Amino acid sequence: MTTTSLTPTSASTAPPTVRKRTDWLPLILTAPATLTMIGIMYPFAIAVYYSFTNYRIVSTSYKFVGLQNYIRLFSNADFWEAMVNTMMFAVAALVFEFTLGFLIALLLNRSVPGVGLMRSLLLLPLMVPPVISGMMWKTMLASSSGPVNYIFGLGNYAWFANPWSARFVVIFIEVWSSTPFVALVLLSGLQSLPKAPFEAAQVDGANSWFILNRLMLPMLKPFILIVLLFRVVDVVKLFDIIFATTSGGPMFTTTTIPILVYKEVFKSYTLGSAISKVLVLWVINYAISFWLAGRWRKTAASIR
Repeated sequence: MTTTSLTPTSASTAPPTVRKRTDWLPLILTAPATLTMIGIMYPFAIAVYYSFTNYRIVSTSYKFVGLQNYIRLFSNADFWEAMVNTMMFAVAALVFEFTLGFLIALLLNRSVPGVGLMRSLLLLPLMVPPVISGMMWKTMLASSSGPVNYIFGLGNYAWFANPWSARFVVIFIEVWSSTPFVALVLLSGLQSLPKAPFEAAQVDGANSWFILNRLMLPMLKPFILIVLLFRVVDVVKLFDIIFATTSGGPMFTTTTIPILVYKEVFKSYTLGSAISKVLVLWVINYAISFWLAGRWRKTAASIR
């Protein structure tokens, strides 16, 4: 018997090389968001850097001063007065806007004749830019020629010369401009609520306070938090209405942080010091907004 031996081939055959294909579609789709983020973060990073310098917009030379701007800021009486004014305007405006907005939303949630027209008219203040609103009310409240003094028989009362009336006017214009937004958001929330719990409560003889406190407000909580989130972000940086009416006067009583920063940049030209004030306000605004956003996420998750 003859045996044949099988010998392996001298060269082993290698598996074919598979060229990996690059998928560019995710990069293309995320490119706009990436560019937008770069466009936001780059100026923000530059602003943070300038807050640690003595940069002036009328000079090309500046030097790094560390925390000197922030140390000087927290020992500045004007800064603290402007911060108190900022928070006072924010709290007062939020209280009045939410109260009036909620009452208007309850009124417009009823099926009564003319409710559609009332909802349309509610949009009018939202269509007017805040600067135009400020100029319009400043004209109407003029001491000698304003129709408000004439209608109410106030003579030549100077609304913007008295500290408390000037504060009242600023809050009033802000409330007039922003209450429709609050009312529309809360109205959308009221119309999205299920009717069954309210009908069951009425059948059981529950009074209006019980329905409001135990049913309506807890179910409206996500919408309330959304309103507070948007309004806090906006009202803390209130500038345009004050700039168009009082410019921070009289006697610093309506000067907020944005107004103080504007005067410091365009009158004193100290951009580095002004940016430090803006960043302190940004940290406060971000902390409040972050807390409200977290509360909203928890509330929305619990409802699901």
